[in-house]
Amino acid sequence: MRRRCDLRVMRFFSVLLIAILCSPVSAQAAPSFILGVLPSHSARVLTERYEPLRAYLEKHLQQPVRIESAADFRHFHERALRGDFDLTITPAHFARLAQKEAGFIPLIQFVPDHDSQLVYAADRPLRDIKALRNQQLAVIDRLAITVTAALQYIETQGLEADRDYQVVEHRTHASAAYSLIGGLSAAAVTTSQGLLQIPEDLRRKLVVMKQIANIPAFFLIAKPATSKRQADFLKRILLTFPAEAEGINFLGHTGYKNLIPASEANLKRADVFLMETRKALK
Repeated sequence: MRRRCDLRVMRFFSVLLIAILCSPVSAQAAPSFILGVLPSHSARVLTERYEPLRAYLEKHLQQPVRIESAADFRHFHERALRGDFDLTITPAHFARLAQKEAGFIPLIQFVPDHDSQLVYAADRPLRDIKALRNQQLAVIDRLAITVTAALQYIETQGLEADRDYQVVEHRTHASAAYSLIGGLSAAAVTTSQGLLQIPEDLRRKLVVMKQIANIPAFFLIAKPATSKRQADFLKRILLTFPAEAEGINFLGHTGYKNLIPASEANLKRADVFLMETRKALK
């Protein structure tokens, strides 16, 4: 009797195991599509900022989409070149290097352009660029294209970074701004989009000393292994993103107006920053 019962139990679990293995639920989960985003803000801000795009991609790709970044710009670019991200949101100089040196596929560009701005604290005015001598300049990352543009401009005014003034990196635009208000830095490099991420009460205490340059905004690039069919599909859904509810939400919180096809002409505008970028990446 007991043996008959044991056989029934074994038969039951055998049938159950086959059912589990053959059911859709047990099928191997779809691999995640990785969206790489530049660490220009805190992890919390990045997650909130790009959630509408993540959700939109997940809906259209019909697979899980995960946002990933890195500790700093250097490691982010290294991860992108390794192919850690299926789609990478990256600044123009990184996009151009990835395209020229590793065969990445530029798909889309944000508009309007980024700018590079020198700002100081309203209660600690900086009379001119030369007054930066022996002072600190706050930046988010030495490898930011907006910072490269600022350092090149300051050099045309006769001051060399790390010789005539000190460049100090901060995790976010807000922390760079706080260093101005606290008197640690005499000036900071930021952007119009960066200012939007700074609390309004802090933003009111800053003065834009000079807008240095207009620079192509972020590009969305696909890794070299991406098939033409997949690249075309990604490009198509990204171009329709701004008209969808998720896109309207995203653009409303980031200061961008639209997404447009990446153009070679806009990518070439980053070429003037590539020599300094390569040196900084060594």
